[in-house]
Amino acid sequence: MCEPHSLIHVLKTQSTSKIIQKLTPDKTISNLSQAISLVENYSPTDKTRYDSFHVPRQVNSGAHFAYNMPMKRDHYKLLILSKYAMNDLNLSMGEEFKEDTIKILSGNKVFYSESQNVFPYSLAYAGFQFGQFAGQLGDGRLVNLFDIKDKRNNWQTLQVKGSGLTAFSRFGDGKAVLRSSVREFIMSEALYHIGIPSTRAIQLTLLPGTKAMRNGKLEPCAVVCRFSPSWIRLGNFDLFRMRPNLPGLIQLTDFCIDEVFNKGGKFPTNIDINLFNKDYFPDSDVKISISPENEKINDISKYDLFYRHVVNLNAKTVAYWQSYGFLNGVLNTDNTSIMGLSIDFGPFNFLDRFEPDFTPNHDDSMKRYSFQNQPDVIWWNLAQMGQAISVLIGCNKNQLNDIISSGYEGMTQDVETKLVKRANSVLQHCSNEYKYRFTSQYAILMSKRLGIELNIDVETATTQHEINRISEVVQEFCDSIIEPLLKILQRTKIDYNNFFLNLQNHSSEIVILEDGSNDLNKLSQEYLSIFLTPTQLKHLNKMYKEGMRGHNQNGESRFLKEILEDIIEWTHSFSRLITNNEERISLAKKHNPLFIPRSWILDEVIEDLTVRQKDQLADPNAQLDTSLLDKLLTMSTFPYDSSKWDHSLLQEKEIEWTYLSHSPEIMAKSMKQSTCSS
Repeated sequence: MCEPHSLIHVLKTQSTSKIIQKLTPDKTISNLSQAISLVENYSPTDKTRYDSFHVPRQVNSGAHFAYNMPMKRDHYKLLILSKYAMNDLNLSMGEEFKEDTIKILSGNKVFYSESQNVFPYSLAYAGFQFGQFAGQLGDGRLVNLFDIKDKRNNWQTLQVKGSGLTAFSRFGDGKAVLRSSVREFIMSEALYHIGIPSTRAIQLTLLPGTKAMRNGKLEPCAVVCRFSPSWIRLGNFDLFRMRPNLPGLIQLTDFCIDEVFNKGGKFPTNIDINLFNKDYFPDSDVKISISPENEKINDISKYDLFYRHVVNLNAKTVAYWQSYGFLNGVLNTDNTSIMGLSIDFGPFNFLDRFEPDFTPNHDDSMKRYSFQNQPDVIWWNLAQMGQAISVLIGCNKNQLNDIISSGYEGMTQDVETKLVKRANSVLQHCSNEYKYRFTSQYAILMSKRLGIELNIDVETATTQHEINRISEVVQEFCDSIIEPLLKILQRTKIDYNNFFLNLQNHSSEIVILEDGSNDLNKLSQEYLSIFLTPTQLKHLNKMYKEGMRGHNQNGESRFLKEILEDIIEWTHSFSRLITNNEERISLAKKHNPLFIPRSWILDEVIEDLTVRQKDQLADPNAQLDTSLLDKLLTMSTFPYDSSKWDHSLLQEKEIEWTYLSHSPEIMAKSMKQSTCSS
């Protein structure tokens, strides 16, 4: 790894914009030279620049992006800059270039270069929103700035969100309010450091005096600078379903294969797609297989492998969401990354209590994006992408060349029939592979959170025998451990993530006391408190102390007696998997974060800025107190290591924000919903 450099040095010597190099711009500003000319020859009396960059419009068929510039604001004020993200990007923050760095990461100062193919742009895409096709969407308040390499030598694209109108703003104002910007900034970093695949954030900038109308009131605005290896979404492919343009579709797909996925170096070439001609985790006892004779997929193309890779990456990410109880809130196709990254955080939340039908989105009245629906919704989104590129996964190489030369119009009925049949077969096989990889990864993650090693490796399994074995191990673990546990947690309504920490912190051997005089005495009080609220445990003790006969008629008593029986049965199954208690605890500690930024914690930090310091927000010269925000970022950056939480700063918040007891006060703050408005 090379030594860190200032952002200015990196931009001048190493930066580029791969999208600009390889893809097609909207014809309104048709090339880089024209875009630069509009900036350098701009005068306040000439509206050409403004009209070209900032007027919403339908871009031409085949366009992948539109050149853009962040809109100028009267005032900018740095709220927080993540030194941890700076380090990951291999950037130094010397005093000489500090001011320029802050300006560039806020959109206040723009770097462009014709020789390096660098200029700001916004991506074009469409999308299905709440299951309905919404037409052209695109980056309505996002401007991609440039690509630079991080300390691992991987390209990262930096962009600013809330930077003003673009060609894709439609009826929006291109702004982002401070409230949602704080949430996105923190959650991006928190998920990444927990280990959940996610886009990142580096700087949060307040825009004093700039406000946006949301929910009937004016709110202060901000800009988030964030980064990712790619910001391409499934919605980018939906655009070519909306406006068929085969050359543009091929150009986009080839770009993803060559540039985003490094020429397919990690594509699933080691495992035959035909091994997924059946569902390894059927919802019923009947396993329905695809007919190998009619549906076997031959002549595997790079497009088949590309689609499978996108499917597999998303299956893995959803497994992380479900394991840690993260809810995105708005899983539209334009919010689903081809890299399987958590992206575009709106009304997100963590599952404080295990309520599978909970949705953090107040506007999601049908609970389409509830916690339990996330795996199915992501597959639904992936199926839409499969249809968008059906011509690529439905053709063999010769057929595709013929279609390219003759166009869609020249396709014969016979070719179309064969194309549809093959594409549907690829989709079905990928559906089975998605389910296999999601379920297996979910079981592996859940087992590690419990401190159990399943000793299976989904990535290296390439034979029918290995896949069958993994499926059997996973199914047994789900049936005997995960499902019974989730049933208990759903009924007792204790904190979901705190349960895993409390179980991890239970240092005593987990055993059934066979000499217990009754069911209650078969487990220690300390152990039972992991599963039950203090009120529930008190009631349970009272029941057994006073005798069961009178309490059997009571609904609450019957409920607790059933729960106790379930806990005993689960403990029997769980204890048999523990070979060494110290190893159980050691493994669990690596997978159970000590801190998660709950919505009520984010609300507290946001209120500190927007309510307590309301008068200072509009004053560019006012000194803001960002200590709460700083503390939240630090704890979010080191979720597994409390020694790095900077105890000199608001140490009392460490105790309050990581409280593990099932207190009524904390529970009253949890499971809150919010709107999509940001």
